Amino acid sequence: MNIKVIYLARLSEDLGKKEEYIELTENKSSIRDIFLKLKLDKFDYQIYSAKNYEHASLDSIVVEKDEIAFFPTITGG
Repeated sequence: MNIKVIYLARLSEDLGKKEEYIELTENKSSIRDIFLKLKLDKFDYQIYSAKNYEHASLDSIVVEKDEIAFFPTITGG
């Protein structure tokens, strides 16, 4: 299963990339599975997720060609 992963704000700066495609071998993978596969738990700040441009919990199941975004708390004015 091919999934597009997008990194936003500080997270993209910390990783040095804005997006990537990953291949998942499990048919019932969750956003949490992607989060752990990408080792995003190493950061010392809260990371949120979205699936296809809508906020989604880490327990959300992904399907072929979903776009998953990970981002920290975003502030601004």
